[in-house]
Amino acid sequence: MNTESTKTAEDWFKEGLALGRLGQNEKAIEAYKNAVEQDPGHFKSYFNMGIRYGKIPMNLKAAECFQKSVELRPDDPMGHYSLAVVSNLTGQTDDAIRHYREAIRLDPEFAKAHSNLAMLHYSLKQGRDTIHHLREAHRLFAARDERQMVANAENLLADCYKEFGLKPEDFD
Repeated sequence: MNTESTKTAEDWFKEGLALGRLGQNEKAIEAYKNAVEQDPGHFKSYFNMGIRYGKIPMNLKAAECFQKSVELRPDDPMGHYSLAVVSNLTGQTDDAIRHYREAIRLDPEFAKAHSNLAMLHYSLKQGRDTIHHLREAHRLFAARDERQMVANAENLLADCYKEFGLKPEDFD
């Protein structure tokens, strides 16, 4: 790692951002590593390093970075959401559910967290939880006028009501 004394952790972070935008993931990761070497509490560097590891993909390394970002800022819903995504990808279902739930607790209007959690519950054939989170995602996407996501949620809801033998009124 290059720890030029003239660069601050924030300088390294900004360099990492620029490199990441250019698609130079490995170089961006090195810049973020330099940032956290200078400032072990640099949340944004851990978080963005996780994103870059995910792009390679090196999901276990991404999970480590997102875990560190959650430790630094346990009240950040994006940290929990990102950790949930990579936890799900690495087969850590219980951790994924826990972090999606925490992201939603911190930001009840987090539509993508509801949507992803619904799909995770669906994979486990947990009908009521699937439909509950799909309904929430649908409501939130509709409020933001995200038409394609609304249409997707409506189609999934119709399929899930049928598959799990439930009706919309079961949730009112």
